[in-house]
Amino acid sequence: MNLAAAAAALALAAAAPLSALGRAAGRRALDLASRGLAAVAGILLLFAVARPAARPAAVLAFAAAVVAPRGLPCLLSAAAAVVAAVRPAPPAGSGFAVWPLVAALALALAASALQEAAEEPRSAQNLGAAWEAALAGGFLVLSLLIVDGGGIPRWRYGLGAGGARVALPGAGLVLGLALLFSLAGSLSMAAHALSVSTHGSRAGLIGQRLLVLGAGLGGLGVAVAAGQGLGRSAQSLAAGALDLAAMLLAVGVLILALIRRLAVPAAPGGAFAGAVAEPGGERTLHLAAAAALLAAAAAGFEGWRSEGTYATTTVAEAASGALLGLVAVQPTRLGLLRAALFVIGLLGLLARAS
Repeated sequence: MNLAAAAAALALAAAAPLSALGRAAGRRALDLASRGLAAVAGILLLFAVARPAARPAAVLAFAAAVVAPRGLPCLLSAAAAVVAAVRPAPPAGSGFAVWPLVAALALALAASALQEAAEEPRSAQNLGAAWEAALAGGFLVLSLLIVDGGGIPRWRYGLGAGGARVALPGAGLVLGLALLFSLAGSLSMAAHALSVSTHGSRAGLIGQRLLVLGAGLGGLGVAVAAGQGLGRSAQSLAAGALDLAAMLLAVGVLILALIRRLAVPAAPGGAFAGAVAEPGGERTLHLAAAAALLAAAAAGFEGWRSEGTYATTTVAEAASGALLGLVAVQPTRLGLLRAALFVIGLLGLLARAS
């Protein structure tokens, strides 16, 4: 395990809730602390730059510190840092690609725009804290259903595959409980959001408590799986890096949604006292789409330079991400859904490149 990348992942995991708390409570000191942690994490990731996942993780961390200071870019960088920490560096001479760095910048901008549109009270895309918590809980449920080939619903979880697979029954039990609590909490929170009288709803209170349990058990399960995997087989831990990163990201998204629901109301005007006005989410989304187009162009140039043609799988995937960006910026309905698909597309693109 790379200690610099692991320390960066911990710093970014702490920076995300600090950013959410700072915005919810209107406390600039928390926001500055979050930015500082993200910047430190970016510097730490530079020491692990030989590992492919550390490069986009560093770009995401620096973007979270300077360009897109919100919790979701911090979480995305933390997930990438986890992959960089447990996956060894490839053999020397494997090449250095520029397009993933540009794509990571596009992902940071798109994630910031998505979070801003979802949380801004004056935004037409604002879902409300109850729906955000329900959807975040559903995201965690979906992640737990998918990882490890769907073994968690059967109370099984392991790292690796075939003869190198390491079964982790303790982690499977904890993650299975997180799945049940998160599913029940999401359904209860959705019932609360659909009810006519939402203020002080019993379903909302029950759903909130269940989601808190689900997030806590999910985070504990990820920690147990990583600890057991590191102690038993570093090779299997590296093989399960994407699963661990996906669960960490899902738990973090749920925590951000719960912080927004539980935190005290924001300061008057919805901004920090003396803070500089941020660019609107729409402008940020346009910048993300432009960066995605630039990443596709860079992938085409690098493919032509290395393979003699731009008709490669990497170029096709990068172009698909750029197309999702063009779709996301169109002034039509379902803007939040289109922005979310753009973020998911870029995330999948970088996951394949790592």
